Amino acid sequence: MNKLGKKLNSFAYNHIWLKYVFDYGLSVFATVISAVVFVFGVVVFLEPAMLSEATSTYPSFVSGGSSGAAQVIKLIIFSIFKSLNPRNERIILSSLYVMINIPLLVVAFKGVGKRFAIFTLLNVSLVFLFTNIFKGEFFTNIALFVGEHGGMLTRALFAGLCTGLSSALAYRIDSSAGGFDIISFYISAKRSTLVGKYGMMINGTIVASFALVSALTSHDYASSIGGALFSFVYLLTVMLVIDVINTRNKKAQIQITTSNKDLPKLLIANIPHGATIVNAKGVFTENEKIIIYMVVSTSEIKRALNIIRQLDPESFVYVSPLNGVYGNFHMKPIK
Repeated sequence: MNKLGKKLNSFAYNHIWLKYVFDYGLSVFATVISAVVFVFGVVVFLEPAMLSEATSTYPSFVSGGSSGAAQVIKLIIFSIFKSLNPRNERIILSSLYVMINIPLLVVAFKGVGKRFAIFTLLNVSLVFLFTNIFKGEFFTNIALFVGEHGGMLTRALFAGLCTGLSSALAYRIDSSAGGFDIISFYISAKRSTLVGKYGMMINGTIVASFALVSALTSHDYASSIGGALFSFVYLLTVMLVIDVINTRNKKAQIQITTSNKDLPKLLIANIPHGATIVNAKGVFTENEKIIIYMVVSTSEIKRALNIIRQLDPESFVYVSPLNGVYGNFHMKPIK
């Protein structure tokens, strides 16, 4: 399998156009899957009332982000214009989602990168499209089954899993699912920290706003507070899924004990990070050795280990996760 991978990498290197085709093709595929997973979570678990009158007995959660902000605005619109047909709920929600994303896409284009903005725009457009396509008995039956057998907690967990997977897939290709994910991604990239906690803070504010508006418009304070609590379970699930899958800002320290004096130079020649060398001596053998300390992104660990094993199979390697790194740490720029 490794030999096949090396041959494919070598072939792509010699045919650079093929590398770009593969890269963009994979990114488009991931964006489509991200949009599909997100919309499935919304129409089946978050807002099953959008599917048909049969599921209107199941209350909606607020999703957070731009879709959550759209839910808040939609709630205000329907409370003011009570004559609006509930069947228009789907098109109103998806239209609001797109409108909120427009200024945020400008931020993505100017503050993050052109490629990032283009694929985010594609994701938002696909969400708008799929939201108006995903309807019918198939989705209604799933919503009914989960609502009847699992209750609100199960809905919150499954919805959080879908939204978390959607955002994490987009993050893995240096894109986003749109909305306030753009802001979270931008802040986490600048501060080189995990993205989930920033999304949690933004979304928590939206959930609180939704609960307040819902309580004021329906005067059902118990249901509004209860719905908000389940929405926080949903948001916590989203945060955990994103931070497990999205490894861009996760870092680890590699400690290598070796007798190969050329290993440090070869490591920094292949991995864009510095390293520190400490002279050491083996207790049992009393042989002179060096200890190399190097901080890398978790996505670079496998590459570093392959280099180490090729140059010194007898080396001792210790890898430990890091909660934070301060100072000049090179990160691959976002295009």
